[in-house]
Amino acid sequence: MADENEQNGTKARWAGVLVTVILAAGAMTIQWGVVTTKLQQLEKRMDEFIGEARSIRGEYQAMERRVSYLEGKVSGLVSTGGGAP
Repeated sequence: MADENEQNGTKARWAGVLVTVILAAGAMTIQWGVVTTKLQQLEKRMDEFIGEARSIRGEYQAMERRVSYLEGKVSGLVSTGGGAP
C-alpha cells in the first residue's frame, strides 16, 4: 500500500512538472508573438519618422536656397548702391 502511494505521488509530481512545462511553453509562445507584434509596430513608426525627416530635410534645403538667393539679392543691392536713400 505504501509502495502504491509512493508511485502515485511520483506520478503526480511528474504530471505537475509536465503541466508546468506545457504552460510555460504556451506562455513563452504568446509572449514571443506579443513582442514580435510590438517590434513590427515600432518598425512601422520608425519608417514613418524617417519619411517625415526626409520631407522636412527637403523643405529645409529649399528654404536655405531661398534665403541664400535673397541674401545674394540684398548683397547685390547694397554693393551697387541700390538700397534705400
